[in-house]
Amino acid sequence: MDHPLLTPLGMVPIDKLTVGEKIAIFPFEGVPYQKPSKKIIISEEDIRKTLIKLGRKPNTPKFEIVIRKLRERGLSYLTYNHPKLPYILKIIGFVFGDGSMNFIGKRGDGVLHFSGKPEDLERLRKDIEEIGYTSSPIHFRRVRSWREKNKYYNCYSFYVNASSLVVLLESLGVPRGSKVDKAYRVPNWIFKAPLWQKRLFLASLFGCELRVPHRRLERRGYFNAPVFPMSKREELLKNGEDFLKDITKLLKEFGVRVLYIDKRKRHVNKRGKISWALELVISPKPENLFKLWSKIGFEYNFHRAFVANVAVGYLKLRQKILKEKEEAIKVKIPRLLSKGLSYQKIALQLAGNPLTPRFIIDVCYKLNKGKGVNPRILFSFPSFQDYLKEATWGLGMSGMVWDKIEKIEKISHQRSVFDFTVSHSDHNFVANNFVVSNCIGGVAATDPDEGGVISPGGVGFDINCGVRLLKTNLTLKDVEGKISKLVDALYRNVPSGVGSRGEIKVSVSELKKLVVEGARWAVRKGFGVEEDLEVCEENGAIEGAVPDYVSQRAYERGREQAGTLGSGNHFLEVQVIDEVFDEEIAKRLGLFEGQITVMIHSGSRGFGYQICDDYVRVMVKCLSKYGIKVPDRQLACAPIESEEARRYTGAMKAAANFAWCNRQVLMHLTRISFEEVFRKRWQDLGMDLIYDVAHNIAKFEKHKINGKEKLLCVHRKGATRSLGPENHLLPSRYKDIGQPVIIPGDMGRASYLLIGTKKAEEESFSSTCHGAGRVKSRHEAIRTVNLNTLLNELKTKGIEVRATGKKTIVEEAPSAYKNVDDVVEVVDKAGLSKKVCRMKPLCVVKG
Repeated sequence: MDHPLLTPLGMVPIDKLTVGEKIAIFPFEGVPYQKPSKKIIISEEDIRKTLIKLGRKPNTPKFEIVIRKLRERGLSYLTYNHPKLPYILKIIGFVFGDGSMNFIGKRGDGVLHFSGKPEDLERLRKDIEEIGYTSSPIHFRRVRSWREKNKYYNCYSFYVNASSLVVLLESLGVPRGSKVDKAYRVPNWIFKAPLWQKRLFLASLFGCELRVPHRRLERRGYFNAPVFPMSKREELLKNGEDFLKDITKLLKEFGVRVLYIDKRKRHVNKRGKISWALELVISPKPENLFKLWSKIGFEYNFHRAFVANVAVGYLKLRQKILKEKEEAIKVKIPRLLSKGLSYQKIALQLAGNPLTPRFIIDVCYKLNKGKGVNPRILFSFPSFQDYLKEATWGLGMSGMVWDKIEKIEKISHQRSVFDFTVSHSDHNFVANNFVVSNCIGGVAATDPDEGGVISPGGVGFDINCGVRLLKTNLTLKDVEGKISKLVDALYRNVPSGVGSRGEIKVSVSELKKLVVEGARWAVRKGFGVEEDLEVCEENGAIEGAVPDYVSQRAYERGREQAGTLGSGNHFLEVQVIDEVFDEEIAKRLGLFEGQITVMIHSGSRGFGYQICDDYVRVMVKCLSKYGIKVPDRQLACAPIESEEARRYTGAMKAAANFAWCNRQVLMHLTRISFEEVFRKRWQDLGMDLIYDVAHNIAKFEKHKINGKEKLLCVHRKGATRSLGPENHLLPSRYKDIGQPVIIPGDMGRASYLLIGTKKAEEESFSSTCHGAGRVKSRHEAIRTVNLNTLLNELKTKGIEVRATGKKTIVEEAPSAYKNVDDVVEVVDKAGLSKKVCRMKPLCVVKG
């Protein structure tokens, strides 16, 4: 493993770590992957039988439309190796828990209903989208408690209106209607699935119903027995018990033991119907809970998954201490006693956490008296609450915990190592339970001569999302007292926000010219000068854009979006250079401490998003044609020499040129805003462009592989190009120093300018990082960040913010991001780019 590891001080290279240091681990283990069989679970004939059973008549529109909808989504039959089955298993688990489905209304429309916490429901909505269905937005309402009349609680839910999905799930054995009133079992076909597929079903079901890990108050190091509850009408009690026995049977395959099934509580509803609460009680033995939480865990329940992951770390610590004590009792102490050493000398020799002198002397005494000694967890062992606070300090609710390094040794590489990417913009991932850094972002190079592919997902939805940096001849003193006026002018002149439209409205025919010319089109129309193009990556327009490969829908979305900032993490920021690291290069770039700069972060807006979406769909359909299998549909790809790849490349380049034009117009609007406030021409304000870089793009570049130069397709998704001195692609003015690399941070801390290196060309396909990744999801930021507190904190730092929506400000809070200082430190020390200067924000415009 040659990646840096996450420590409390940030990412640290492995060769710099020492025994006793803390590193972050992800305790969840899961189960080994087993290739699923091609055996059919249900066929189209089975679905037709379900429709007939539901009273639908063959050859009628209602009957045939269900079959057609399932065929369109590739769901008219399912096998164990079907690419959508993992998603379906998780959805089924949720419907068995906190979901429901039925046919409603006069037309008998099929509707599925899901309730839970917003962040959990968002994950579920994405999985439903993966199988081809569209969900409603998440709805919120206040609901009266049925236990206490004056008590209300928040309810979040969403719907999926899809008769074909209801029919599919019913064909698979999922209960429809009220589960309390229905007889059902775990579908037989699940018992025949590989263990990892069974895990998906159970983890999703447990995310709804299995109670959260809860410590035992009277015994440290222990937890209460987990309980899986369900309710059944009195006449269906036997069926409820049978269902819980099915769950018991599945758990046994994971080595998890169940104690008993309990009939707990009788309930009579308003209609006089009697139901009983049944409970499946799982053994609370630590080794049993370890298997439950580390092998199965929870899906669609962020909180339970977090607590369970920390509990696994806690149980590992407990087991480690018991093992050390057992070794001392059975091996070390008897050996020293046999040598005739006194109790005090043995204690002096062996004492150390967790073996206290008192414990060692007590064991010596009992062993000499012939008494048995069993290792125990003492009261000094940390409580689970204390462990949780310490083990997750600085890691939030990521599920990671800190653990100490016991031993460092080289091992022979005899087995494959698999890296599992975290769904998270930090570009970190988990490898063999360690949290490691892929600090250069997402970079993948493929070889056309070896059947290499190109992937729209490997480029990203916001094609040519990128950054440009302008300098000025203003200093901090020059802008004092004018920041509010300046940020207001920028907010007024620069369109921002979701779906924002600019002043530039062009016809589709003109837009087709724009996507070929890129930033040059903007300059030709008066939005800048020729010198701007010299310091843009690709001179502001990449060759090979083919307007005819772009859909009409993309043109409709892009027609009025040139010169708009957009939303999310896009921004326009006025900054001051607060630290210079390389005086010589800074001087060459015309930069100095205390100087005012402007940073613009935006991309290809809805135009690029639509192109990516269009071609992901195209490539998903052609995967089987080329014999390609991918774990996620967004990784769909096609051979570079194929027609699909050729068309995507032409469309992708069109989107890239749209983005360069967009940032050129945004810079023009920024210059106008400065002219308004300072009453000088932008030329007199020294507002020259330093550089413009893309960090979501694919390019055909020459790189050395095993000493031989090859033409490769380099995907950079969340990675910035980093060219060293003398590279032929550099503008003449930067030939001897290297390419400027612009790294944005968050709106409360800092951003950086770095310079490219030869080492990046040799080691990372001329690539480096692209910014500070998120440590909180947008939902988590909304949940935990107070808007007024945040604005006051920023104001205290002298930072003014303008945004089209309050939600955006909270989503983009500094606490939602890693500290860019740490990220930049890693790439600087790795030699992938070298620090030149740091810029602190003064005012920010967000979408």
